[in-house]
Amino acid sequence: PPHRSHRRLAKAALEQLPVSELRVLPVGDHPHKRQGDLAEGLHRVRMCELAFAELPGLVIDDREVRQPGLSFTVDTLAAMHSEAPERPLWFLIGADNLLLLPTWREHHRILELARVATFPRLGATISADALTTLDLTPAERQGLLRDALQIEPDSVSASSIRQRLAAGQRDLPDLLPTVEAYILAHKLYES
Repeated sequence: PPHRSHRRLAKAALEQLPVSELRVLPVGDHPHKRQGDLAEGLHRVRMCELAFAELPGLVIDDREVRQPGLSFTVDTLAAMHSEAPERPLWFLIGADNLLLLPTWREHHRILELARVATFPRLGATISADALTTLDLTPAERQGLLRDALQIEPDSVSASSIRQRLAAGQRDLPDLLPTVEAYILAHKLYES
């Protein structure tokens, strides 16, 4: 579920990147997120609407939830590029997921379609050493290091929140109040 750190990250991206709009894309049927503990797509969209309400410049884009079959980042970026080829695309990724980027479908194409801005996560750093062993060109490595957001990492994670909710824990300070109320009202993430 979207949480306080997602909102803080969205604000930082809008302030630090040369963008006029930030799109939040609730994940569809994503090959790296198929563990079965995700809420239904319509709930993920609604939680994003609640979490990012009234944040100027932010748009919830539900294209991945609406499309049938697996969602791949490269396909989403290609579609966005074809809709506005003159507009440069940026893609945000956490340092923890950045290390998995070479396992993604057509990861070099992702880096062609969009500049990738990374953000730090506790336990995962964005450094030249961390990128050395990855299947990336020197130019790709340089771009990933150059486009790191300046934001303090924290320990909040959606997977941890889902686990705590499944264990029956309530009143989670990492969640936004509107999102927490929605989760409880719809009995999401319960075992």
